[in-house]
Amino acid sequence: MSRPAAVAVEGVSKRFVAGGVPLAALERLDLHIAPGEFVSLLGPSGAGKSTVLNLVAGLESPDEGRVSVAGVDVGRSGAAPPIAYMQQKDLLLPWRTVWDNVLLGPELRSGAERERLSGRARALLAEFGLEGFAAAWPAELSGGMRQRAALIRTLLCEQPVLLLDEPFGALDAITRGRLQRHLARLWRELNKTVLLVTHDVDEALLLSTRVLLLGGPPGRVEEDIALPPGGVSAAELGPLRARVLRRLDALTPATP
Repeated sequence: MSRPAAVAVEGVSKRFVAGGVPLAALERLDLHIAPGEFVSLLGPSGAGKSTVLNLVAGLESPDEGRVSVAGVDVGRSGAAPPIAYMQQKDLLLPWRTVWDNVLLGPELRSGAERERLSGRARALLAEFGLEGFAAAWPAELSGGMRQRAALIRTLLCEQPVLLLDEPFGALDAITRGRLQRHLARLWRELNKTVLLVTHDVDEALLLSTRVLLLGGPPGRVEEDIALPPGGVSAAELGPLRARVLRRLDALTPATP
């Protein structure tokens, strides 16, 4: 028997009302992610990328269709989906130190699990260059340091599915590159399923096993690009980037 998809979005429609005007964010969207895949969503603004993440996380409910994580219906089982969600803003709690922020998830575990995850937190803080900042307050950190702390907090939730909504978009190129490399290595080591929303074409191509190009509104998958199992080589990156950029340009509505 085959394993259920790690994430399944089946015939999902989602509508909002903006300024009294109904807006179809998604219409009959189908999306399946196998366990262990790293899938990136690329598309113009309004294609429903963040809405997909919110539906998988259970923060929004579909108007039609079904969303499931590891075979369990999101919003219908009564249980929280087994996901960890890193949103665009770091959302660190200002009244908690870096240490207390990254250990938000482990606080809910048993004593032995909390101790194990505390050791894991110390290792990750050292790896991400935050070892000397465990007692610091979020307001004392740079933007890049806050994002590193938020990523550590997400990883320490130890959920099988990671949802990442432009987690590195506001960072400088060097910091972004370093965090991308950390994420790629941890994904391989921990065997997580990752769904990433990004506007960075190179980030999507270099990190992912598959890239989905969304168009809209309403959001729909226009192209499903499977990437080489060993990763995109330097020689392959340029032509792939050009192909994706041409497609995205065609999917982006013209501005008046």
